[in-house]
Amino acid sequence: MSGMPKKPDPYYHYLQAHHQSDHPLKTWGVDWMSLVWLWGFVVVLCLIALLWVRQYRTTRQRGIYDADTWGGYTSELAGPATSFFVLLSIVLTAFAVFLIVGHLVWGQKF
Repeated sequence: MSGMPKKPDPYYHYLQAHHQSDHPLKTWGVDWMSLVWLWGFVVVLCLIALLWVRQYRTTRQRGIYDADTWGGYTSELAGPATSFFVLLSIVLTAFAVFLIVGHLVWGQKF
Protein backbone atom coordinates (compact mmCIF):
# COMPACT_ATOMS: atom_id res chain seq x y z
CA MET A 1 0.00 0.00 0.00
CA SER A 2 2.93 2.33 0.41
CA GLY A 3 3.34 2.45 -3.37
CA MET A 4 -0.09 4.10 -3.92
CA PRO A 5 0.03 7.73 -5.02
CA LYS A 6 -1.15 10.30 -2.49
CA LYS A 7 -2.25 12.94 -5.01
CA PRO A 8 -5.56 11.40 -6.26
CA ASP A 9 -6.97 11.01 -2.74
CA PRO A 10 -7.53 14.76 -2.06
CA TYR A 11 -8.89 15.17 -5.59
CA TYR A 12 -11.57 12.49 -5.06
CA HIS A 13 -12.48 14.03 -1.71
CA TYR A 14 -12.84 17.35 -3.51
CA LEU A 15 -15.15 15.79 -6.12
CA GLN A 16 -17.28 14.00 -3.50
CA ALA A 17 -17.59 17.21 -1.47
CA HIS A 18 -19.67 18.70 -4.29
CA HIS A 19 -22.37 16.09 -3.62
CA GLN A 20 -22.65 16.70 0.10
CA SER A 21 -25.15 19.51 -0.36
CA ASP A 22 -27.17 18.33 -3.37
CA HIS A 23 -30.31 17.99 -1.27
CA PRO A 24 -31.75 20.53 1.13
CA LEU A 25 -30.23 20.10 4.55
CA LYS A 26 -32.76 19.28 7.23
CA THR A 27 -32.39 18.85 10.93
CA TRP A 28 -34.23 16.14 12.81
CA GLY A 29 -38.00 16.38 12.63
CA VAL A 30 -41.20 14.40 12.91
CA ASP A 31 -42.92 13.27 9.73
CA TRP A 32 -46.46 13.97 10.90
CA MET A 33 -48.11 12.72 7.72
CA SER A 34 -46.52 9.30 8.14
CA LEU A 35 -47.72 9.16 11.74
CA VAL A 36 -51.24 10.15 10.68
CA TRP A 37 -51.28 7.39 8.06
CA LEU A 38 -49.91 4.79 10.46
CA TRP A 39 -52.22 5.52 13.39
CA GLY A 40 -55.14 6.37 11.15
CA PHE A 41 -54.94 2.96 9.53
CA VAL A 42 -54.67 1.27 12.94
CA VAL A 43 -57.68 3.21 14.25
CA VAL A 44 -59.76 2.34 11.16
CA LEU A 45 -58.91 -1.36 11.48
CA CYS A 46 -59.80 -1.31 15.20
CA LEU A 47 -63.12 0.40 14.46
CA ILE A 48 -63.90 -2.16 11.77
CA ALA A 49 -63.08 -4.98 14.20
CA LEU A 50 -65.37 -3.44 16.85
CA LEU A 51 -68.17 -3.04 14.30
CA TRP A 52 -67.67 -6.64 13.25
CA VAL A 53 -67.93 -7.86 16.85
CA ARG A 54 -71.08 -5.77 17.35
CA GLN A 55 -72.60 -7.04 14.10
CA TYR A 56 -71.64 -10.62 14.85
CA ARG A 57 -73.07 -10.54 18.38
CA THR A 58 -76.37 -8.88 17.40
CA THR A 59 -77.16 -10.76 14.21
CA ARG A 60 -79.30 -13.86 14.55
CA GLN A 61 -77.94 -16.85 12.70
CA ARG A 62 -80.31 -17.99 9.97
CA GLY A 63 -79.63 -21.65 10.51
CA ILE A 64 -77.47 -24.39 9.13
CA TYR A 65 -78.50 -26.50 6.20
CA ASP A 66 -76.82 -29.23 4.21
CA ALA A 67 -74.85 -27.61 1.44
CA ASP A 68 -73.91 -30.89 -0.16
CA THR A 69 -75.26 -34.39 0.03
CA TRP A 70 -72.05 -36.27 -0.68
CA GLY A 71 -70.05 -34.92 2.29
CA GLY A 72 -71.90 -36.80 4.98
CA TYR A 73 -72.00 -34.56 8.04
CA THR A 74 -70.47 -31.63 6.17
CA SER A 75 -72.71 -28.62 6.39
CA GLU A 76 -72.25 -24.99 5.68
CA LEU A 77 -73.71 -21.72 6.91
CA ALA A 78 -74.93 -19.87 3.85
CA GLY A 79 -75.95 -16.27 3.64
CA PRO A 80 -75.06 -12.94 2.10
CA ALA A 81 -71.79 -11.21 2.81
CA THR A 82 -71.81 -9.48 6.19
CA SER A 83 -71.48 -5.73 6.51
CA PHE A 84 -68.11 -6.30 8.18
CA PHE A 85 -66.77 -8.09 5.14
CA VAL A 86 -68.04 -5.38 2.79
CA LEU A 87 -66.60 -2.57 4.96
CA LEU A 88 -63.24 -4.33 5.36
CA SER A 89 -63.05 -4.93 1.60
CA ILE A 90 -63.82 -1.27 0.86
CA VAL A 91 -61.21 0.04 3.32
CA LEU A 92 -58.45 -2.32 2.17
CA THR A 93 -59.19 -1.68 -1.51
CA ALA A 94 -59.18 2.11 -1.00
CA PHE A 95 -55.89 1.90 0.90
CA ALA A 96 -54.31 -0.26 -1.82
CA VAL A 97 -55.52 2.08 -4.59
CA PHE A 98 -54.15 5.11 -2.73
CA LEU A 99 -50.75 3.43 -2.28
CA ILE A 100 -50.53 2.38 -5.92
CA VAL A 101 -51.61 5.75 -7.29
CA GLY A 102 -49.35 7.54 -4.80
CA HIS A 103 -46.35 5.50 -5.88
CA LEU A 104 -47.10 6.15 -9.54
CA VAL A 105 -47.54 9.89 -9.04
CA TRP A 106 -44.94 10.72 -6.39
CA GLY A 107 -42.57 7.79 -6.72
CA GLN A 108 -41.75 5.17 -4.17
CA LYS A 109 -40.47 7.08 -1.15
CA PHE A 110 -39.51 4.89 1.78
